[in-house]
Amino acid sequence: MVKEAQRLRQADGGLSKVLFGRDWTEWLPIHAWLIEHDEGLFVVDTGETARATQPGYYPRWQPYFKLAVRLNVSPGDEIDHKIRALDLDPQTVRTVILTHLHTDHAGGLHHFPSSEVLVPEGEYNNAQGFRGVL
Repeated sequence: MVKEAQRLRQADGGLSKVLFGRDWTEWLPIHAWLIEHDEGLFVVDTGETARATQPGYYPRWQPYFKLAVRLNVSPGDEIDHKIRALDLDPQTVRTVILTHLHTDHAGGLHHFPSSEVLVPEGEYNNAQGFRGVL
């Protein structure tokens, strides 16, 4: 769930509406895609990790994850379990393509330690240094 103001991208009130608004969305899906190709398995985005629901996963100082997001992800919801349910092995994924580096798109990356990972250059650059920490 996220605040309704975030989904609607309401310009008036901006971040304060996202952080302090009272209206929540319904539970929203976290999408990831597995592509079977002649050259191998490809994953586009990796979904979220169940660890994100545990206290201490996000920095205490970060208000967004305290005030504006609610997660409901169990270990069985993670991408490795979903791939195994298709009788495929996540370790055989050739390439992971991340559309961007938000945690709900890259949180499952640890399931692909041997895969090539592709990230748009701008996203990679944004993730560097202090700006990336924020």
